[in-house]
Amino acid sequence: MNRVRRLFVLLPAVLASGCGFTLRGAPDWPSELDPIHIGGLGVRDPLYLMLVQNLRAAGAEVLGTRSPEAAELRVLSLVEQRRVLSVTGAARVSEYELVRLLDTELRLPGEAEPLPLGRLEASRIYVFDAASVLTRSEREEELARAMNRDLVRMLSLRVRAAMRGRHGGADD
Repeated sequence: MNRVRRLFVLLPAVLASGCGFTLRGAPDWPSELDPIHIGGLGVRDPLYLMLVQNLRAAGAEVLGTRSPEAAELRVLSLVEQRRVLSVTGAARVSEYELVRLLDTELRLPGEAEPLPLGRLEASRIYVFDAASVLTRSEREEELARAMNRDLVRMLSLRVRAAMRGRHGGADD
């Protein structure tokens, strides 16, 4: 019986590995952007901390200060919005949408003109419960972390695509 149980546990893993499935890890970071400095955010900003963690996981060296031989990922604006989505019959808010808009550019060493990366948007919807006001801020912080993860992932993909486009479509 133990052998049969082991077979059922190992079979999905063997099948998944045979089809080329791999867990999504940190994307490769273009070597031209190593080292890199992140500008436009405070060093204690949660988005900054998540960007640094992501870049280091991808093998990039993140500098604390701007250097002429380093690339710079510059945050031009980070806008947070809260929109009312629905209202109850008693004229009370029942749903909100939280939105984070990120506008960035990439400055490459030795180049005068920055490479615009455009605007990225992440949003989450949540149901507002007036009875649990104390947990509202905790819920919004949790949603902000999730939106930051989305923004970092989208920004990483946007940077890689911009660098590929700059090299005529060649891979890194």
